[in-house]
Amino acid sequence: MNIAKMALVFLFVIVLSFYAVPKSSAATEEVVGYTVRAILPENQVDKSVSYFDLLMNPGQEQVIVVEIINSSKEDSEFDVHITNPITNRNGVIDYTKVDAQVDDSLKIPITDIASIEKNKVKVASGESVAVPIKLEMPEQEFDGIILGGIYIEKSLDENEDAQITNKYSYAIGLKLMENDKEVAPELILKKVEPALVNYKTAIVAYIQNSSPVLVDNLTINGVVYDSNEKELRRVDVDEYRIAPNTTMEFAIDWEGNELEPGIYKVKIHANSGFTNWDMEKKFEILDKQAKELNKKVVKSGKDYTRTIIGGFSSIILVLLGIIGFLIKKNKTLHKESQNL
Repeated sequence: MNIAKMALVFLFVIVLSFYAVPKSSAATEEVVGYTVRAILPENQVDKSVSYFDLLMNPGQEQVIVVEIINSSKEDSEFDVHITNPITNRNGVIDYTKVDAQVDDSLKIPITDIASIEKNKVKVASGESVAVPIKLEMPEQEFDGIILGGIYIEKSLDENEDAQITNKYSYAIGLKLMENDKEVAPELILKKVEPALVNYKTAIVAYIQNSSPVLVDNLTINGVVYDSNEKELRRVDVDEYRIAPNTTMEFAIDWEGNELEPGIYKVKIHANSGFTNWDMEKKFEILDKQAKELNKKVVKSGKDYTRTIIGGFSSIILVLLGIIGFLIKKNKTLHKESQNL
């Protein structure tokens, strides 16, 4: 193998090592080992869905059932919890937060209605277990819906480290209603503050859905202005959802720049296809806040991705130059040898 070919092989190895960075494949290679399903009762409203969508009466008591099927080769234990929903920053409703804080607009959380006698459920290998969940509706009728989740995950063995062990879980939705009265959705801009989002500076607007109704297909436009009404940052999103009686943290990325103390204003426009909301609120970034947040970004969240890519690109360009030189030199030597 001549010098030019060796250089090409070396370059190929360098490029391959850069682009073929190993990725975690545990989720695809390992078998979950269990499934769950809701046993839908007679008062299921929409029978085409796999979650509970129940029409209830004031004061009604009912037991619903979730089945856990253990398809693994080992006996397993599962944790089962009733959860209140949250709406995350991506406009997605999340039922997996066991200790989710109840929103101040929520009068009747699902955790006050649904209960499980035992949170730990053992299921033998190849067997299934029906888990009863008791529903006790309040005596006073309510309009709108109450949302929640039935969250199930496999318990960790005592010798397993929760930091490194893959955890597989399921969440089955639980939707309760007592009538079909229309409830008008109401979005409120509760507060605005500077914050760190994924170790980056941002302005977070807290948008509350204070009504017992799901707001979906939301298009949201968020704009930050300085004290002179100059537009500083804008974020446009669509297809967001906000669960009933939850508050979403709507983040406006500061694009890696440092926060500056001063008076600002946020304007939020939201549209669901049926309703429009226009909200605005002034807020202040204190000098102390700006310094503390900017300092944390430098320590915890500096992104070296561009530097690394630039470094690799420089190395590849240098190698290409060397290869070109070696090929040219090799041709010259080959020509000279033919003239001998």
